[in-house]
Amino acid sequence: MGSSLRSFIKSVRKAKTIADERKVIQKESAAIRSSFRDIGIDQTTRRVSISKLIYLYILGEKTHFGQVECLKLLSSQRFADKRLGYLACMLILDENQEVLTLLTNSLDNDMQHPNSFIVGLALCCLGNIASPELSRDLYQNVETIIQSKNVYLKKKACIVAAKLIEKDSELVEFFINKIPDLISEKNPAVLLGCLRLINSCYNHTTNQEDRQLLIKTIPKIVNHLKRISPSGYQPDYDVMGTTDPFLQVQLLESLRILSSENTQYIEEINDVLTQVASNLDSGKNPAHAVLYECVKTIFSIQSDQSLKILGVNILGKFLSIKDNNTRYVALDTLLTVVNIEPSAVQRHRSTIVSCLTDGDISIKRRALELSFGILNDQNIRVLAREILTFLENCNDSELKTYTTSQLTIAINKYSPNEKWHFDTIIRMLKVSGNSITSDIVSNILALILQCNDEELKKHVTLKLYNSCSENPTQFSLALITVWTIGEYADLILGEVAEIDIYNLIMKLSNLLIFSKTETIQLMSYILTCSIKLSIRFKNSEVVEKLRIFINSKTHDSNLEIQIRAVEYQEIFNQKDANLKRGLFAKMPPPPVKERENIALNSKSQLKPLKQLNGQSEDSPSLLELFEDTQTTKSSKTTNEELLDLFDIGTSATSNTEEEIIAFDNSNLKIVFIPKSFISGFATIETIISSNTKGNISQFQLLIAVPKSQKLTISSTSGGDTIIGNSNDKIKQILKIQGNEGSKIKLRIKVKYLLDDLLIEDQFDFNSFKESL
Repeated sequence: MGSSLRSFIKSVRKAKTIADERKVIQKESAAIRSSFRDIGIDQTTRRVSISKLIYLYILGEKTHFGQVECLKLLSSQRFADKRLGYLACMLILDENQEVLTLLTNSLDNDMQHPNSFIVGLALCCLGNIASPELSRDLYQNVETIIQSKNVYLKKKACIVAAKLIEKDSELVEFFINKIPDLISEKNPAVLLGCLRLINSCYNHTTNQEDRQLLIKTIPKIVNHLKRISPSGYQPDYDVMGTTDPFLQVQLLESLRILSSENTQYIEEINDVLTQVASNLDSGKNPAHAVLYECVKTIFSIQSDQSLKILGVNILGKFLSIKDNNTRYVALDTLLTVVNIEPSAVQRHRSTIVSCLTDGDISIKRRALELSFGILNDQNIRVLAREILTFLENCNDSELKTYTTSQLTIAINKYSPNEKWHFDTIIRMLKVSGNSITSDIVSNILALILQCNDEELKKHVTLKLYNSCSENPTQFSLALITVWTIGEYADLILGEVAEIDIYNLIMKLSNLLIFSKTETIQLMSYILTCSIKLSIRFKNSEVVEKLRIFINSKTHDSNLEIQIRAVEYQEIFNQKDANLKRGLFAKMPPPPVKERENIALNSKSQLKPLKQLNGQSEDSPSLLELFEDTQTTKSSKTTNEELLDLFDIGTSATSNTEEEIIAFDNSNLKIVFIPKSFISGFATIETIISSNTKGNISQFQLLIAVPKSQKLTISSTSGGDTIIGNSNDKIKQILKIQGNEGSKIKLRIKVKYLLDDLLIEDQFDFNSFKESL
């Protein structure tokens, strides 16, 4: 071989150019290939070559030519050879490599080796590169090791078993029966492995019996938490004053997974979460990790109201900690819970707002979005002022655009009065007029047009004029000011001279700081404003100046401006004053287009809690079903708050139990059975059955009704799973309330997993003979 691994690394690092580095690497790669071709190569030389091969892998070079040599190193009985061989296999091989079939025998032999450390190496390798085929071939070895008395191996075997289940969910049946004994262990290492196995089994099985077996482990998990949380100092497991934070986090995660869809043992869980949240001092990172996991669990299950408030308060304390990572986590989590406990989050408003001035851009972005999340009609004045201050000092164009958009939506929704509304908009234009999108500009202009108070309109026009005079470089401010003056200059002529208005317009027309597109748009507005002012002004000298200005633009290099100027010149020269006044009369107010809130960050959400009354957590997305409506998405979650989507007819009331097939395809069948239709109330039973041999799971029934009606869905039996084409059925009761005599019309969407394949179907149903 010539050189050692150390010499190779030094040669690469000494290379002064990329070409020199490539030369060294190619030379060493050729030498490694040559050594592998040598039939008489000894294990020491092979080990050095494979060490270099791993370094080449780290550098991103091709290493496929050494895969078989890695397997040859495993045949050695020396621990050092096996350790390097398994490391190389985990890095260079992956589950898609055909050479894995050659690895099966080595793994099988080494997992039965008397040396526990060699068994541990084989387990680690299997867990990292297992394919579905390899999982099925070697799961029995893992099953045997789990039952051993060696704590070191039991932990590893549990973790590997969890990974094998992720590759092939059918392996759950071979490991799930080991869990009751494993969860009874008190050794932290075994418990960590067992909890990992529990989570994997629960996430990869749809069998309700298996899930119930796993759910029954909750009391033992709770007891482990109760035992660990208040325990005193334990040198072997203490991390900066927190007892075994790794195990506590894993226990809390398992509680969250097992309890997110059921309310069994909920009181015991609430008690232990309160204990964990109350006993930890939030001064160190290990404690923060446990508390964060505790908060995630609180908001993922049916926890008490007081416990949710405690969770928000923990996050509030995180915000006051200097560590940026902790503050970021707190803000990110508060974003996910602000809609669940808005009043509790509101108590930390000042701390949240203070994060707007943080030097870390990630914290600043999260704090900004959270500030908009807690806005309401009580705090709009205070928060709008803070957000405007943030805008004034912000240099990030993306953040400024987002902020102006969201602030416009917020003040449209929560403004205490029209004057404050317009004053706040104008202040926003003054500090961020170059970051306002065209739809916001249109929105503001429509609001001005819709204002019916002439005194307020005068106030707005005058304030826009003064603001633009002070700072003419803000594009959107200039655009809106020019347009408003063109419409309502007559309202301020008593306080502002015509020549001053003319001078401002000319000043804006000569600015060279805007882009070409902005300049063309502003000039078009200025021309329109000029022709309108020619009707509203009385001073003939100023009117003549306007005519000269319009005339000067008839030869503009931009065709659009030139055409507009020529047209306005023709109108200007018209002698009929009444005609011109009619052409340039004040515009009628258009409707203000409602805008939708946007998210600044693509954040990970806590898994939402499923409603226990049968309504799905996907209910708000029902609005997407109705493409024929012109509306923005709403955060409301009840079917009664959906928009009026249908025309309602009338019919007579009746009582009947005739079965009506609403939907029938190769996968499932949905039948409605009208139970009663009396005086504006209807009760309908829904029965869902399977038409396929496949397993249907996670079934969701989403139903929308007209706005004039109210729908309640309550689950009666059957859960959300149908095994094969058995007699299993999912049953739900629909209760509809509405105007007496009105016709029931439903828009229905069903979502379910068919053997792990997500399927969605949608249909309308209006075939009930009876009316409310």
